[in-house]
Amino acid sequence: MDKKTSLILGSLFILTSGLIFTIERLTAYVYWAAKINTGTWDTIPQKLPLYENLFTGLFFLVGILLIIVSFKKEG
Repeated sequence: MDKKTSLILGSLFILTSGLIFTIERLTAYVYWAAKINTGTWDTIPQKLPLYENLFTGLFFLVGILLIIVSFKKEG
């Protein structure tokens, strides 16, 4: 794997991690908004912490490692 490929893959892994995290937050807000219509809702929506989803952290870590590897390669 050359330098450019590692950099692109690392960026894609980080973007995917952010996308998964954003979709989780969005679904939490949509679920909260749906509960408002029933009349039983919390004052703030239940949000999962960052470390709760394995894939979010794993993709972020793999992305960072691939970017580090791409900067250490010559050429």
